[in-house]
Amino acid sequence: MGNPRTRSRLHPRSAIAAAATVVVALTPFAAAGPASAATDAADATPQHIVLTPAEHADTAQSFTWQTGAKVTDGEVHLRKAGTKKWSVADARVNEELISGGVATRTHSVTVDDLKPGTRYEYYVGNAAKISDSYTFTTAGKAGDPFSFIYFGDAQNDIGKKWSPVVDQAFQRFPDAVGTVNAGDLVDVGSDNGLWNEWFGAMDGYSQTRNVIAAPGNHEYKEADVLKTFKSNFEFPGDGPVADSTSTKGMTDGEKQKLAYQKQIQIALVETAYYTDYQGVRFITLNATRSEALELMTPKDLPECHVACPNPIELWLDMQREWLDSVLRNNPNKWAVAVFHQPVFSGSEGRDEADLRAAWLPVFERDDIDLVLMGHDHNYVRGYVDADATGTPGMTTGPVYAMSVSGPKYYEPAPYDDNTWTQNGATQVVHAAHTSTFQGISVSKDQIHYESVVAGKWDDKSTTDVPVGGTLDSFTITKYDDGEKYVTEAGMPIPEPKSTDKVSNRRTADEATAQQPAEVALGHERIGTLTAPTVAQPGPTTANPTTGVVYVADGASTGKGRIESVDPTTGKVTGSFEAGAPIKDLSYDPAFNGVLVAYQDGRIASFIVSPGHFGDPYIPPIPTGMKVVSVQYDSATGQVFLGLADGTVVWLDGDFKPVGQANVRAGLSAIRLDDATGTLYVTYDNAVDGKPGLRLFDTRNGMRQLAEYALDAGAASLDVDMTVGVAYVGHAAVEGDAENDGLSVVDLLAGKVTRFDQPEFGTSIGGVGVDPERGIVYLASADKSPAPVIVVGREQAPSIDASPVARIAIAGETATLDASGHGMPTATVSWEMRKGAPGNDKWTPIAGATSDVLKVVASKAVDGSQYRAVYTNSIGGKVYSTRTASATLRVVGKK
Repeated sequence: MGNPRTRSRLHPRSAIAAAATVVVALTPFAAAGPASAATDAADATPQHIVLTPAEHADTAQSFTWQTGAKVTDGEVHLRKAGTKKWSVADARVNEELISGGVATRTHSVTVDDLKPGTRYEYYVGNAAKISDSYTFTTAGKAGDPFSFIYFGDAQNDIGKKWSPVVDQAFQRFPDAVGTVNAGDLVDVGSDNGLWNEWFGAMDGYSQTRNVIAAPGNHEYKEADVLKTFKSNFEFPGDGPVADSTSTKGMTDGEKQKLAYQKQIQIALVETAYYTDYQGVRFITLNATRSEALELMTPKDLPECHVACPNPIELWLDMQREWLDSVLRNNPNKWAVAVFHQPVFSGSEGRDEADLRAAWLPVFERDDIDLVLMGHDHNYVRGYVDADATGTPGMTTGPVYAMSVSGPKYYEPAPYDDNTWTQNGATQVVHAAHTSTFQGISVSKDQIHYESVVAGKWDDKSTTDVPVGGTLDSFTITKYDDGEKYVTEAGMPIPEPKSTDKVSNRRTADEATAQQPAEVALGHERIGTLTAPTVAQPGPTTANPTTGVVYVADGASTGKGRIESVDPTTGKVTGSFEAGAPIKDLSYDPAFNGVLVAYQDGRIASFIVSPGHFGDPYIPPIPTGMKVVSVQYDSATGQVFLGLADGTVVWLDGDFKPVGQANVRAGLSAIRLDDATGTLYVTYDNAVDGKPGLRLFDTRNGMRQLAEYALDAGAASLDVDMTVGVAYVGHAAVEGDAENDGLSVVDLLAGKVTRFDQPEFGTSIGGVGVDPERGIVYLASADKSPAPVIVVGREQAPSIDASPVARIAIAGETATLDASGHGMPTATVSWEMRKGAPGNDKWTPIAGATSDVLKVVASKAVDGSQYRAVYTNSIGGKVYSTRTASATLRVVGKK
């Protein structure tokens, strides 16, 4: 059971910058003196002046400033430094905001048609008040050296303790062209007083150097939820875009998905974006999920109760697909990502598993250079173990870093047992209770990174490096022939194997991956798991992210043993005792753990992440009720209890009852879709043909939505919420030898399919669904024919990973790899098309029938594209799905 989500709503703001109208202006008025905030709604004095990069930072520049809310006009006056004639660009007037009793608004404009590498002078304001004059320089050409500063969370005590950090950073890196901020710039996003402190700390810097910022969860805090963040900064509107398809013929779930995607596109404007600066693509992502739930939800959301989308998954998926696209089609040599919550956490008790599952594979496969994060209030830098080389101190893939620049600290996770070590990654440098800033220098072939200790605001710092000393440094080297090395300080950098330049053939027109075809609902038994050793296989659940299966002992004696099973190897990978016999078990992603209902009526939850497997998240709580099933609604923070007498009781975050409803006697299990509030209830009837499954709307007075007649003994339940299929396990019924096995309920078609053959089990004690893979696990209480029976849902092949572009030296072997899955298991083949102008013909590659393709590099295949094709057959029909393409570029030897 996790914590309730914060729910609030963002008023959408247009993503399109106002067109810049350029005219000749008069000589500027006398500049107004500096001010930290508008004093009243009529105050026209420009405050919070900030430069932010446009999509193309060499030819455009964005400006934003704040005034009182009654000021409804503003202009940027601009000229090349050293010239006399001013041009004027009219600003867009943004919405009114109120903080501290003062109504304010901001003014924003993006000016285009600037000259690369050129110094400009500007001031902002209107006829009543103008700012001082400031200068900035547009980005130059790719390969020209520059540096920037990376800040982790500022957040707290900004005026006293973060402002000195900013000054230190610019003293250490005086030529930095701007800052990259990984979220939580302030503690409360709607508090203009805190923004006054932030802009005060940045005074003299934000007016002359670009600010890139990702929103953190604290930017969502209080009533306006990101309004102030979006108002303060003018970022590019080049983020994720929703599908523009007709809703004709769509199911309720498909209509709702499209509505969510359109709303998510609006919500992500200026929080997921990229800018190209002097050979680097800077990509900003919005990693905050639960606090953004209201932003994802349109006011006119189509009604849906079954097979409905999960908006948080859509939030991550839309950004994942967009991220993959902007990395695959990056014309720059370098790529840097910034966002708030980290893919690998650095603090005790934190783990962003869904974020890691969605985005980490893209970073790795597209080989991004730097990933800069915050949130955990520690310093950690490291890499994925697969990117290690045989040379200590040298890796080849992305570098992941998180930091904190403000004075707030969290306790670190153990160095040898944390989300890095538990997920195939290594921490190279870590420091807790230590504030830092990072200076990052970019040149044609290298990125040099240096982390500097900026403060130790308590006596718990875990590093001996003094304030002002270098905590961490490394260099990323990438040659024109595609070779890449990440070397620790003092390590020699390998020389390039080739001095040839890479051709640009086919680099920006990669074919996209296909979506799988829809197939009729069908299932088949695909195997068994024989390794579980619990006395009586009972309540069962699955982790959809990792695929791990958890099987509990359903016996009425014992200490409630729970085993984790790797379905790939079939082996038990861990076990723990919950303390007493177990009645119900379900996985909950809110805390990466399992919910437990005991046979004595208590409830509890346990963490299942590798380093804390079996640790209590919430210790057993007596309820005083005959609980047979438990669920947690992460959208409302409520806990739902299914009782043996047919009552459903819901508890608040303090586990106090706040409501109940009678859903009829015989209740055996409940499952909840917390995206929709739909509650699924099964009934252990003694005879066939009675309602064995009912659906209720928990967010509309427990209104009954549907019911389905089932055979007797409907004792266990799990639901694939994505496709709208309920799986009901039947326990043995006295006097009826045929009531066992599985019922599959197609919730959209209203059809029940029965699998009661002995191979599907003779007394099902638990059902667990892995919706990501379309697999169902049936725990057989009498271990017949095995402790766990595995059932697969028929699916056309889906693409899990596409090959990525490679650069290879002539004569060497280039390796391309892909992965996909289907049910039945899909076979794989490869195709290629040669890199000739206008060639759209794909030809099969003889003998290429594995996930890995090896190609001997030569000039003859330079610019050729490759893709994998996954194929299976269902009901006599062949289904094929293609991966995205990947271009192979070949350079000559040195």
